[in-house]
Amino acid sequence: MNKSYITIFSAILIIAIGSSAINAPKHISHADGSTIVGYSAGCSCHGSVTTPGGSVTLVGIPDTVVVNQMYALKIIISDAVQSRWGFDMAVGSGKLTSSNPNVGLTGTRNVHHGSSAPVSSTPSYTFDSIFWTAPSAPTGTGTVKFSYAALAANNDGGSGGDHPYKGSFTTHIIAVTPVKLQSFDAFISNGIAKVNWITATELNTDHFEIERSSNGRDFATIGKVNANGSSSTAKSYSYSDDASKLKGTIYFRLKSVDKSGAFSYSAVVSKEVSLISKYITKLYPNPLRVGQDIKFTYHSERATNVVFQLVNVQGRKVSNSNITVSAGNNNLSLFSNGMCAGIYHLNVSVDNVIVQSLPVIVEK
Repeated sequence: MNKSYITIFSAILIIAIGSSAINAPKHISHADGSTIVGYSAGCSCHGSVTTPGGSVTLVGIPDTVVVNQMYALKIIISDAVQSRWGFDMAVGSGKLTSSNPNVGLTGTRNVHHGSSAPVSSTPSYTFDSIFWTAPSAPTGTGTVKFSYAALAANNDGGSGGDHPYKGSFTTHIIAVTPVKLQSFDAFISNGIAKVNWITATELNTDHFEIERSSNGRDFATIGKVNANGSSSTAKSYSYSDDASKLKGTIYFRLKSVDKSGAFSYSAVVSKEVSLISKYITKLYPNPLRVGQDIKFTYHSERATNVVFQLVNVQGRKVSNSNITVSAGNNNLSLFSNGMCAGIYHLNVSVDNVIVQSLPVIVEK
């Protein structure tokens, strides 16, 4: 029987519900009645499976999350000898969504590969552009469990020699302390990581801790900034850190700590170091005052036209500049007339594709 979507996913469903056959050379089959209406119409099996040292990994969910916050996550399947990939994941609460065409949803708490398992010649495959929104309040133990499973198949038209993997991860949910964040973002340029945030209000806030991670799960504190304490007006903060040795995707989050010791986390933001370093390598002043011009150094590999667009937090365009650049470094500036105090993003587009987006803070 040719390997089909039903064959692959049916085996994955078995794994996801906790079949004891995982990690043992036994026959995997559905538990009685374990079909999902409208998705899996029957039971198919992958027999004589083994687990030869590959893995399935969930990336992007930290060990502590904030109510109502959205988190971007990835499912990474690794297996050095396989070429076809499928997965299934269930979460205890919150809401799952996805913009990945290779990803499907059943309800709001189950996500899986789409109508067919993708084929790739590489020894791993990543299902990205999956998003989870934490529930509005902690319930029960205040934790949420992610249960996930994957099948790495050899795409030979049969079910033998395919490798299943499974895993789980539990995160803790906390409510927001009396700090209300208006914005939080980070960018990396010229070997410096700069984290910016604005609080809309503060109440008995003691300090902020900036945390960084290379995998979106294990975070370490890289800096501390004292808070204003209590304020009913917007306050701007920033922190800079050496990023000269960073590479790949880097994750940042902000920990707000009040005077009682209670704390909460911001949503996690991620930045790709290798992409950012190719374009705008220096942007200043940032923050800038109302009426100041935005100056920056732009590095281009060739002479071309580049579109620099400023948008506000609502996504509305406030300026659009089409500039001809030369190969190498270009020292450029943009007018900030008409920009009120607040946070904006400078989007860089090359050949009609946005290649970079940097936060720009304007202060009174």
